[in-house]
Order: sequence, then C-alpha cells, then structure tokens
Amino acid sequence: MINILKRFAVALLATFAVCLPASAVTTGPDYTDQWWNPSESGWGVNFTQQDDTIFATLFVYGADSSPRWYVATMRPSGSAFSGPMYQTTGPYFGNFTFNPASVVATQVGAMTVAFANGYSGALTYSVNGVNVNKSITRQSFDEQNIAGKYLGGLTASGTNCRNSPNGPILIFDTLTVSQTGRSVSMLVQFTSTNGASSQCTFAGTLTTQGRVAQIPNGTWNCTFGGSPGNVGNFVMDMVDASQNGFNARFTGSDQFCSYNGYFGGVKDIL
Repeated sequence: MINILKRFAVALLATFAVCLPASAVTTGPDYTDQWWNPSESGWGVNFTQQDDTIFATLFVYGADSSPRWYVATMRPSGSAFSGPMYQTTGPYFGNFTFNPASVVATQVGAMTVAFANGYSGALTYSVNGVNVNKSITRQSFDEQNIAGKYLGGLTASGTNCRNSPNGPILIFDTLTVSQTGRSVSMLVQFTSTNGASSQCTFAGTLTTQGRVAQIPNGTWNCTFGGSPGNVGNFVMDMVDASQNGFNARFTGSDQFCSYNGYFGGVKDIL
C-alpha cells in the first residue's frame, strides 16, 4: 500500500528542504500573469503578486480610442483583492534626463478582482464614475515544457483510507519527466521501506493556462519490486515551472485512499 512507501526518504527530504521549489505566495495561488477577456482582444491587465499584495497595470482605451493605462495596488478584501486605482502622467520618455518630480498620480477610482479559481476571475473597476465589469482569464501565448531530470516527487496526506490508517505519504527520489507535445509522463524511482526497487508513473495532458498549467485528467500506477501496486487518477493544478524546477498542487485517489498535497522537484545537476 502507498502508506508504506519510502519513509526513510523523510530524512533525505529534510536535507533538501531548502532547495525544494516554492511559490512566492504562501497564502494561496499566485495570480501573477497577463490576464484578458478572449472575446475582447486589444485590452488587458497585468497582475504582479508578492505575498498577498497584487500590483495591477490596466491598459485600455479612452472615449477617443486613444490608449489609456492605469495602475492599482490591491490587497485582500473579504474573498477578493481591492485597492485604489490611479492614472499617472510624467515626462516624455524620449527625454535624456528623467525627472521623477514630474510624475503625478491621480486617483480615478478603484479596482477589485475576485478569482473563481487559479485561472479565471471577475474584474471590476471605475474611472471617474464610469463602472466596468469584465470576466478575465490568464492569457496563453506559449506552451509550457517541464521535461527534464529532477529530485522530487509527491508529498500528500491520505484520507478516507479503506485498509489502512489515514496519514502522510511520500514518493520521493529521482524524478524523470518526458514530454511530447502536451503529453507528459513523470517517473519517480525510489526504494520502498522493505528495500525493493520501486517506481510510480504519473501521466496526463498538460494544458497551459497563462504562465502556469494544469493536468486535469491524469492517471498513475506504481510497482514495488516488480509487483503491481497502486493504480489511480489525479489532477495537478497550478503547475509552475522555472529554470530551477517545477511544482504543482496534487489531488488524487487510488484503490486505497484519497490524496491532497504537492508534486514537483528541483533540477538535478546529473
């Protein structure tokens, strides 16, 4: 069963804990991205998030169809993020010497964004009494590729277990990711607690959602010393890759338990 997987790797994991990939946001999803409404190409909003603060730059058009851009700093407000919105003016960009004293920020209204999930939300803002409500999603303009060799795997809590106690599980060691187009196969090779060479394969289709991605309908199976083991399904949300590695939220189940945790790894130098 999966709760007997490589317990001794906990000590190894503690050694590498400072190296494991981590989001810049510890309180929830990182909404940093380019956002838009796909049916209204031509305007958009950039969100840059640090901890629980989002800085937004909104580029739209005025009544005369000339470009306008606004900025807002939003913080948590109930189930949304809200803050004042400003229009700024300043010195001509072609000046050889930039004069910060010439920059003027004028509050024109407020901005609020309520996210339905990590990939979509509702944007509300006002400019000098004109109120706007828009549905927005992350804008994708390239495919994510996570192929490579890593040190990592799965850490999760097991619940609703049928033949064993609930508790944490760890599938961790050498992680090899192969990707062809959007098809991804993630192989974790490790040693079980009884010393058997074991492996688990997680496979699915990677769907890009802006700077992050999702594997909505993945399957996984494990073998322990050549003997069949766990077989199940999973979802990986907010797959976030960088030059250091990748990380994702993991939910899944097999014939034994349901699981909720994290999946990912740091790049292996070998």
